[in-house]
Amino acid sequence: MNIKSISFFTFGCKINQYETEKIKSLAQKEGWKVESFGEEADYIFINSCAVTHIAERKARRLIKFLRNKFPNSKIILAGCYPERTKKNSSTLDVDILLDNKEKWEFFNGNELSFIPSLPQERTRALVKIQDGCNQFCTYCIVPYLRGRERSKPQDLVIQEIENLISLGYKEIVLTGVRLGAYGHDFQDKDALSKLLQKIIQYPEIKRIRLSSIEPMDITPSLIELSGEEKICKHWHIPLQSGDDEILRKMKRRYDTSYYYEIIQELRKKVPYIAIATDIIVGYPEEKDINFQNTVTFIKKVGFMKLHVFPFSPRPGTQAEELTLLPPSLVEERKKTLISLSKDLWEKYAGGFLGKEMEVLVEENENGFAEGLTDNYLKVVFHDSSVNKGDFVKIRIKEVHEERVFGEKIRDILYINS
Repeated sequence: MNIKSISFFTFGCKINQYETEKIKSLAQKEGWKVESFGEEADYIFINSCAVTHIAERKARRLIKFLRNKFPNSKIILAGCYPERTKKNSSTLDVDILLDNKEKWEFFNGNELSFIPSLPQERTRALVKIQDGCNQFCTYCIVPYLRGRERSKPQDLVIQEIENLISLGYKEIVLTGVRLGAYGHDFQDKDALSKLLQKIIQYPEIKRIRLSSIEPMDITPSLIELSGEEKICKHWHIPLQSGDDEILRKMKRRYDTSYYYEIIQELRKKVPYIAIATDIIVGYPEEKDINFQNTVTFIKKVGFMKLHVFPFSPRPGTQAEELTLLPPSLVEERKKTLISLSKDLWEKYAGGFLGKEMEVLVEENENGFAEGLTDNYLKVVFHDSSVNKGDFVKIRIKEVHEERVFGEKIRDILYINS
């Protein structure tokens, strides 16, 4: 029997990262030999992103590089890029195109198949519980690529988590295209809260992290749960603009007052909670006053970190035909927000100087270990005895250039009971 080999590469979001790992497991189940990316293989599977034109350009560059390095390998381009361009794909130098449904079917599976996870080097496990979006914000191509909102049944989610527990994972990251819409297709607005309550009951799971959640999906029950010990104190809540006029033009379903109120409610439960966000700069018709309002609102909220994205017109979206702002102006505004983000991070992280925090170790090389606190501070400390997956108590000693440095106080041994 001729066993075919395949390697995998992923562009984009946590959804794509999760799906690549599952498809990799499915391929092994189907008899494929999985090679490390960069090693020669019969097939190279690229799970692509199309949320911006830059993501598509990165995929094309990788394809060109792989054609030159591995001329005998067949290249599979899968995911959102083929989903967008499949009817006009003659310019893509690949052997096989697979959309978001076909990439599962190629290995005789589907997105709801229970596929046991393979042991990995990672300390945190991604679990996709939701896909699709019904919002159709003017700038966003995702609903056209990922389809309507749909949720994974709770029993399948729990089955997957129990599999991850058996592999030794202690932190679970729940992810979805619109995570907060989990269960809406079941007519249950509190399905996410109920799922969290179920996962909390597993003593082996020490942390539950939400990847990203829209402000209008944060319910009173979720706010109440934010104070639970196992729920990570880092919430990524997309804002996109801090100006109400631009939010209306984007067809976002909240205003700044609503957003601020949600943040305040979360801080009542967890005063030190870290709030990160996404901001789009250079949206068409964004005037100086709109941008200044965004800067002012960002400072008012006091985010831990900003993820800044220049506006990227996407085919088929409502904002595609709008007049673009001058690239130099967009770049200037981008630099302003990136600088502000650094200042905000330093201020937030500096508030933990001298404090003791629990860290989940993710790396240990040459006597220096690195790990994450539950509020998403990456802490570096000197210790050669700790291993990946260990929990340790750290005292924060220094914050410098977006790095946190600490010293180990003691190991933490959890006993499951």
